[in-house]
Amino acid sequence: MATPSAKPKHAPSPAVEKIFSAMDELLGLHRKIEVIAESDKEEELTKEEKEVIRRYEEGIQKLLDVIAPAGLKFERSHFQLNEQLVGRSFYAYNWPSQIYPNWLSQFINFDIQADISMFIYPASNKVIMKMLRKKVAEMRSSIRMLQQRGIVRDPQLEAALQDAEELRDLLARGSEKLFQLAFYFTIYAENQEKLKKLQTDVEAILGGKLILTKPAAFQMEHAWNSCLPYCMDELDFSRNMNTAALATSFPFSSSDLTDDHGILYGINRHNDSLIIFDRFDLPNANSNVFATSGAGKSYVVKLEILRSLIQGVQAYVIDPENEYADLCRTVGGAMIPISLQSSFRINPFDLPKAVRGDEAEVGEIVRGAVINLHGLFKLMLGNITPAEEGVLDKAILDTYALRGIMLTTPDPTKIDPPTLGDLVEVLMTTDGGEAMAQTLQKFTKGSFSGLFDRETNLELEKEMVVFQIRDLEDVLRPIAIYVVLNFLWNRVRADMRKRLLVVDEAWNLMQYEDSAQFLYGLIKRARKYFLGVTTITQDIDDFINSPYGRPIISNTSLQMLLKQSASSVDNLAKLFYLTEGEKYLLMNSGVGQGVLFAGNTHVAIQIVASPNEHSIITTKPEEVMKKKQDAKDASTAEKEENKIEN
Repeated sequence: MATPSAKPKHAPSPAVEKIFSAMDELLGLHRKIEVIAESDKEEELTKEEKEVIRRYEEGIQKLLDVIAPAGLKFERSHFQLNEQLVGRSFYAYNWPSQIYPNWLSQFINFDIQADISMFIYPASNKVIMKMLRKKVAEMRSSIRMLQQRGIVRDPQLEAALQDAEELRDLLARGSEKLFQLAFYFTIYAENQEKLKKLQTDVEAILGGKLILTKPAAFQMEHAWNSCLPYCMDELDFSRNMNTAALATSFPFSSSDLTDDHGILYGINRHNDSLIIFDRFDLPNANSNVFATSGAGKSYVVKLEILRSLIQGVQAYVIDPENEYADLCRTVGGAMIPISLQSSFRINPFDLPKAVRGDEAEVGEIVRGAVINLHGLFKLMLGNITPAEEGVLDKAILDTYALRGIMLTTPDPTKIDPPTLGDLVEVLMTTDGGEAMAQTLQKFTKGSFSGLFDRETNLELEKEMVVFQIRDLEDVLRPIAIYVVLNFLWNRVRADMRKRLLVVDEAWNLMQYEDSAQFLYGLIKRARKYFLGVTTITQDIDDFINSPYGRPIISNTSLQMLLKQSASSVDNLAKLFYLTEGEKYLLMNSGVGQGVLFAGNTHVAIQIVASPNEHSIITTKPEEVMKKKQDAKDASTAEKEENKIEN
């Protein structure tokens, strides 16, 4: 094994030397100040004064005192660190002839406490080329001698000659350079038994890639120092490598969800790396969040919305429990309460401004609106017969026609659309429509009147818009969500930009076939309009049992599985092909912990938020009450100050 002549031995790097030099200068200045403070006159200190200063300086806490362990004892084959840990250092002495990228990731992601150190030394190409020329000449001479003697050829010798020739060509072209790599690592455990088991596991991981290691017996102190961030190679045990082989040893390459742009979703629980990516870079931007109550579903989604807003993404939220109110107020969004007492109204007969830009054919806008209205009226009317469905279809078209909107109208969006009351009047005068008209009258003249039978009077100009349905009766929730989704879908198709649409408690829609079908169609087509739909639910069984549950999941590239109950984790395991380890992780996860699926990649995730973000998005009752009390106390204090000033 060749050794470069200019390799530094037992010397810290220039950066470390500068740090130590600066520390010495600061300590020297401190000593001068102490001496001046002790001596009033500029005269030489007495022996007693020097002893006092010496004792004082010994009592000063230094940086090394802070970071040094309480105790350290080196043995022949291991060392003892404090009272809790034992460690053992290793070095690699044999490498395969070929090594593949990311070979170190399995070791890095292995759940152990370890220090890894690599030293890379460049070698002189001129010296290496001279040596290779000599080696090539020797191998060619050996091959000719074998041929002259009639001896069977040596495949190993011919392979070595071919490799040497290829390396010479690459070095001559400048496409490769030669380096020396020293690879050391230290593993830690609570006792000798665990340390021995970890050693067996690590040697198996590296040995499976034909990388052989040995403990640094009788050199534990030097090996451990080589693994510390001192930039000191005290073992000096390296191996020749060219550029391509050295590049495969890059220690930070992995298949984690880390990109150069996007938002922070959390921390990888396997290796503590950051999970950063843009969901709009996936095949589609749709997302599903499954978790038990209190596992942090809304917390995760609110954190994603808050960070996405910074990236210029617009957010629409259907909020069943007013959990997004604080976030909406903080970012200056709009809150739209949907209830019988609210003044905000959405007309289900509204037409979208466009379907596919300028490519929309005549009649396509009206036809699409009629199809969506069929699903809405099935929710309002319940089960209807095929004959009644035909009557309803004709009545809807006639209702539009009364306003001058027909399938042949070139641009029907310029005409004011009809309302639900107009449809009821048409059904009253249509054979077979009287029963349906009487049922729909409760939405126009009955107890539910005013909610769906008036013109739309709201706009979506804010970057975040929250539709609050908490005060809506349970029987009206699926209908209201359907109307809101249709209204938002019309707006999304009219103006394309990055948007998120969050449907909290999506099981409200999945329990009805028509609303579930509408949600599935929206998710399936969202990618074309730069829309990412996020569905949140804790009733995984209701979601999966719907005929559109599995198709919705298959059209979603981003899945977030947080803490699960034992009764529902088996269904999730079958749906997402979870391993036993992942099932155990989901059942034993804490709040904000789970498994994140992004395309074909999945990692264990820990959701993290800054203190300011947490104060905005938290929904814990005790924290919400404390925040309200603090705001109340601050308001009272401000009023008292104003009274005093007046």
